[in-house]
Formats: sequence, structure tokens, C-alpha cells
Amino acid sequence: MNLTVIQRFFVANILTVCYSVLVLFKFLLIFLRNPLRNPWQQKLVLVPPARLSDPKYGVHKYVKANNIKLHYVESGDPNKPLMLFLHGFPEFWYSWRHQIVEFNKDYWCIAFDMRGYGDSERPEEVSAYKIDLLVEDVRDLMRKLGRSKCILVSHDWGGMVATKFRDTHPDSLDALIVLSSASREAGSHELWNNPEQKKKSWYMLLYRMPKIPELMFQMNDLQIFDMLMKRRENYVDDNDIECYKYWFRKQGALTPPINYYRANFQLTFPDKYKDENVPMIVANGEKDQYISPSTLERMKAEYKHIETVLVEDAYHFLQQESPEKVNKIIRDFLLKNKL
Repeated sequence: MNLTVIQRFFVANILTVCYSVLVLFKFLLIFLRNPLRNPWQQKLVLVPPARLSDPKYGVHKYVKANNIKLHYVESGDPNKPLMLFLHGFPEFWYSWRHQIVEFNKDYWCIAFDMRGYGDSERPEEVSAYKIDLLVEDVRDLMRKLGRSKCILVSHDWGGMVATKFRDTHPDSLDALIVLSSASREAGSHELWNNPEQKKKSWYMLLYRMPKIPELMFQMNDLQIFDMLMKRRENYVDDNDIECYKYWFRKQGALTPPINYYRANFQLTFPDKYKDENVPMIVANGEKDQYISPSTLERMKAEYKHIETVLVEDAYHFLQQESPEKVNKIIRDFLLKNKL
């Protein structure tokens, strides 16, 4: 273990403890202000919000892929090119609702709940969320759908899985679209070399702790979802937020998504340069609260065939908050590459 790795080990653990202490102190203040109130009491909702079963988004189905039961929504003609959607944290298939409606006329759209999310199976072990397993979920899902190639559209954690999929199975892609994300290597490089990104990534260090992150999310009936997504031009409203809360209120629903961070945190990152000719575009929001704009430059250092876009006046959940801009970026990219 070299000196750099040792330094990162101590920095990561010190920051993880510091952030955890700050969150625990916040818990204490809440208790002292009102000792009789339980800030973790959840609203009981037995009936799913109507939007989750709206037929305009497609048909709900299940498949066993890579030994995991996956739930997905299917929309469009199965004879057309496959467009496969990978969501991020803390989301599920519903985050792609605006893209499904936009592209289901020209593509066979499949938006699935990644393992540990929504109505897909939730393995208990942290190791079940290693990125190589997540990649094979995508690979085997494609097999079960009867396809050898797809257009892969991804966001946030889905983007990390998608770029790893591209590195591992480039021949399985017609194109790769990455939103508000980066490769695992680029993300780690920025975390350890860019002070701005280190500040924006504070939550990644906190998520390494057991229990505390889950408690933070559960406070005030998952009020954090009201703060995460910006209400913009009625693209995200209270009913949309309730769709998220419905799934994440369920017992044990928060731990698997947070385990993605616990299972894949790394102190080192390999240098890589990929020159396989896979059409690829990365679009990040100009006002992204979690990803530094410089990450796009790092991505260009890793991939020869890549386009990058910094979307003006867009935040992290840009496919939901700025769908018209995102849909145009995707459409123009696909037309340019004759897809």
C-alpha cells in the first residue's frame, strides 16, 4: 500500500466519521426540540399512486436475470431497436417516464428497476451490489429479452453501470447515453483530485456508515425527496414525489440502494483509454449539485469516441426536471449516428 493510498484511507475514514457525527448531532437537536415526536414515523400508504400504473408508460412485467427477479416497464414495438434505461439513486423505472413517452414510437423501450430498487428483488448482502454483478444484470436482461444489442440510456448510478458495461461488452451496444454521471474511474479520479468534487461527494462518504444514512432519508416521512428534485415547469410535482415515497417507505427499501455506495467505494482507480467505436454522449447539468463540470473533461480523457454536453440551467435529475432539453439531446445524437 503506497503513501497516497494510506493518505486516502485516513482522509476517507475521518470524513466519514465527521459527516456521521454531524448527522447524529442533527438527530439530537431534533429530539431536544420535541422529545415526544418520532421523526422516523412513516405514513402508511397501501395503494400505489395511480401514475405508477398509467398505461401510457407501458406494461409492467418481470423476468429472472442473473439469478435476480427484475421488474420492468415495456413500451413500444418489440420489432424496433431496443432502448434500455438504467436509473440512478434514489430512483426507479419511473424516472424515465418522459423519455418513454417520447421514444416509444421509434424504439422498444424497456425501463427496469435495478436490483434492490422498486419491485425488483433486494439481496441483503452488501457484496450483492458490486458493479460487476450490476453489469451482468444488464447483460442477462438483454439475453432474456432476445436481443444482442441495445441503445443504453443511463442516469447517475445507472451511468456508472452503463460505462462499465461499455468497457466490458462494447459489441453489445449500438450507442451509449449517460446523463448526470461519469464512469466509476472518472468519478473516483475527481473525488480524490478535485476539491470541488470532494465537497459535492460528501454524501458518498457518509453512506459508508451503517444505519445512519437510512435514518437520515427516513426523517419526516422521507422529506428529503421534496428537497432532492426541483419542481420545474410542472415536470416534477407532488404526485411524482409521492410515487418515489411509496416505494422507499417500504421496510428495508433504502438499504439496498445505499449498498451500491458501500460495495463500490474505492481508494484507487486505474487509468484507462477506450477507443472502441461505440457512439457515446455524456450530458451533465450546469447546476448539478453532485457532479463537477470538470468531470466531463475527465471522461474525454478516458474515451476516444465521446461527445459531452453541459446542459444550461439544468440540475442533477435532468431527465425529469428538464425533459425537453434532454429528449432533444438524445434525439439529435441518435439522428446524427443514424440510429
